[in-house]
Amino acid sequence: MHVNVDEIARLIELLDKSSLAELSWASENDRLSLKKPGAGIPVQMVQAAPVSATPAPAQAPPPAAVQASPVGSAAPAVDAGLVEIRSPMVGTFYRAASPDVPPYVEEGSKIEKGKMVCIVEAMKLMNEIESEVSGTIVKIVAQNEQPVEFGTVLFLVRPA
Repeated sequence: MHVNVDEIARLIELLDKSSLAELSWASENDRLSLKKPGAGIPVQMVQAAPVSATPAPAQAPPPAAVQASPVGSAAPAVDAGLVEIRSPMVGTFYRAASPDVPPYVEEGSKIEKGKMVCIVEAMKLMNEIESEVSGTIVKIVAQNEQPVEFGTVLFLVRPA
């Protein structure tokens, strides 16, 4: 049995209405993988290929979700050696997975590149935000459970 357009549309609708970020489906002959992109962009089909075909070349991993850049003159009274971790989207900033667990990081926490530092919820999708730099969290700028805009500074990091 091959995937038909109606089945794909139904899977996209199910993914769109769920809190899942990704959905993969496979049958004997077909494979389909759907991923939700950032806020406001509709779900799109990422891959559909027969399972029995030669394996597809490995895809490059998606770029990290966090913009990290040296603090510029737009941030007054901030040490020029610090790096900003900014929100990659509009949403709600969460320091922890739930209110009853400790935050991912605190001021003074040592972090490695790729470490999850927070969550930004956008359209009921929890987006894990990872650091693009290793170092020490100097300041947590954003307030927990508060709305953030694209580019809002979430953390200041002293690179290692």
